[in-house]
Amino acid sequence: MKDDFAALLAQNPGYEVWVSGHSLGGSMASLAASYIVATKMVDGSRVKLVTYGEPRTGNKDYAHAHDAQFAYSFRVTHNRDIVPHVPNEGFLDYYHNKYEVYYRETMKSGAKFTVCDGDEDNNCSDGLWITTSVDDHLHYFEHDVSDWGATGCN
Repeated sequence: MKDDFAALLAQNPGYEVWVSGHSLGGSMASLAASYIVATKMVDGSRVKLVTYGEPRTGNKDYAHAHDAQFAYSFRVTHNRDIVPHVPNEGFLDYYHNKYEVYYRETMKSGAKFTVCDGDEDNNCSDGLWITTSVDDHLHYFEHDVSDWGATGCN
């Protein structure tokens, strides 16, 4: 995969690199984006990372190193989505990177959201850890995530 990515970079010099994922795929996207910047395959200013329902991927050191690598990195969360609350913050010091884009209720077009710039911010989803929902994890922007990819993201 690394060689294929390097070939695509060579064919498209100067392009932005968008990295995205949902759930565990969000953690994988975060790690992949961190890797391509840390190994100097791409400058962090060209990488755009957007994850959806991402669990805590690393500890506080990882979160802060991640935050320093990217100018454009957002974790999108939907209302009471359970996955952003695991692993528990107290378990092996797992910790979120910033910035969180939090949709408190609906994710319909034009819905209100809050951007929290704290890593673990009670003004966003971190304030709701007791009332979580699997259903909110499976539905982002009015789509059933498991069906959306299978239908070509339409």
